[in-house]
Amino acid sequence: MSNRIKMIVCDLDGTLLNDHKIISQNTLEKMIAYQQQGYLLTLASGRYYREVERFAKELKLDEYHGYAVCGNGFEIVDVANQTAFHFSTIPCEIARECVILAKKCHLIQYIKINGTYHLSMGKHFMKIIQQGCHQLNKKGVRQLTYAAHLLDETIFEKDLSKLIQEGIVKICVIGTPSRQKRWIGMLEERYPDTFSYYPVNSVSLEITHKSVSKKHAVEVIANKNGFSLNEVIAFGDSGNDEPLLLNAGIGITMKNGTKRALKKAKIISEYTNHEDGVIRECEKYLE
Repeated sequence: MSNRIKMIVCDLDGTLLNDHKIISQNTLEKMIAYQQQGYLLTLASGRYYREVERFAKELKLDEYHGYAVCGNGFEIVDVANQTAFHFSTIPCEIARECVILAKKCHLIQYIKINGTYHLSMGKHFMKIIQQGCHQLNKKGVRQLTYAAHLLDETIFEKDLSKLIQEGIVKICVIGTPSRQKRWIGMLEERYPDTFSYYPVNSVSLEITHKSVSKKHAVEVIANKNGFSLNEVIAFGDSGNDEPLLLNAGIGITMKNGTKRALKKAKIISEYTNHEDGVIRECEKYLE
């Protein structure tokens, strides 16, 4: 075990998962081996725990006392004990106004309420998109597998603001960068220093309460286990990974990362998520 690094932190989509949205057998076996050597493994994802749990089981995080950081850092799950700690949600009234302002900026809104995803778009148009995703999956475009799965579980609504009756973990909007910028400006004018902003890709942006970040959650886990962020090696590929990758002892952005993430990266992997990039970099830095 490296004298410096105590914990391995991995994003899922575009990082630990390959283009088929699975953990390769090679990655699975070696990640379990690293835990056997004493490294603490944490999965850090924008996904909610229900969507992360199966990967935690595959990696035997329960056996090796690993953690899952979910919802971009909203929730820390101690997998062995099945206990969870939560940071702040976006308060109900503020979340409603966020959605109303996003609609004024002609942004599509996507939120999770009581375990169900809701999207502000007409059912007919979304049915066309669903069918398109599934057709592309059948043709081998596996990157859309997760998106197609989520859309199958999504309810389409014209007005999401009426559905919000409690705090919201995160709000995702979809639209052009100029519309996103206008929306952010409105939010900052009304609620300065309230949100964290995480670009997903060129057309998608997620916001959370300002206390929510993968970096903050990982730092809490590290401190609980008697070490610091400087003793963490972290892997990611997009905007919600940036604060963690920039502050970890070793922060590695995957070769397939978003343009923004690659531009800000301290270290860029020579390998993609589909080339077992995480394992190849672990072999370089930990062995």
